[in-house]
Amino acid sequence: MVSAFVLWFISTTPGKNLLLSYLEDIKTSSDTASAVVVLSGGSNPYDRIKTYPEAFKRLMYGILLAKRYNIPLIFSGGGLKYNDSAQAKNDIEIIAKICNCKIKIYFENKSLNTYQNAKYTSKFFEKMKIKKDIFIVTSAYHQKRANILFRYFGFRVHSRPVNFFKERGSYVFWDFLPQMGNFYKSYKAIHEYIGIFSLYLRGIPAFSLLE
Repeated sequence: MVSAFVLWFISTTPGKNLLLSYLEDIKTSSDTASAVVVLSGGSNPYDRIKTYPEAFKRLMYGILLAKRYNIPLIFSGGGLKYNDSAQAKNDIEIIAKICNCKIKIYFENKSLNTYQNAKYTSKFFEKMKIKKDIFIVTSAYHQKRANILFRYFGFRVHSRPVNFFKERGSYVFWDFLPQMGNFYKSYKAIHEYIGIFSLYLRGIPAFSLLE
């Protein structure tokens, strides 16, 4: 009975919104940065647009920031099955050609998770002697964990989230019916909470590194 209720609740809009509320409560500022770091989010080499829709939105916003502030863009992500950086490079070349974006773009293609994103990106910045003052572009539900890890590796972080899943406004009858989309977004939120708590197993003081 309890399991059925929980399953129903996290599949509804109010349940999904409750889980995402803390994660997507993100402070942003008007500060500038030395570079933009875009975190990968999966790809499909057999599609015309290689990066997944969520990842493509991150990529587009990262390019806009890099162009607006005239700073380099670093795309961070490898992949277990396909190399996300290689796929993203294809999409970036198409976008840059169409919008005539003349920006410096680098690829970190070793990382398989957020911890490695921060670790390998840190090594790249040190090698290139780029100041560790960055915009991080990732999905809103993932922003807090990304910020913790990049701060742990010595970065000054400015949040630039996209892909907000929490809905605003009043509820209607249909919001209380279970939907697969809500279940998926609740799963993403639960995954992030587990990910944040698991950082302590690595000896990372996660909560002291939160905003």
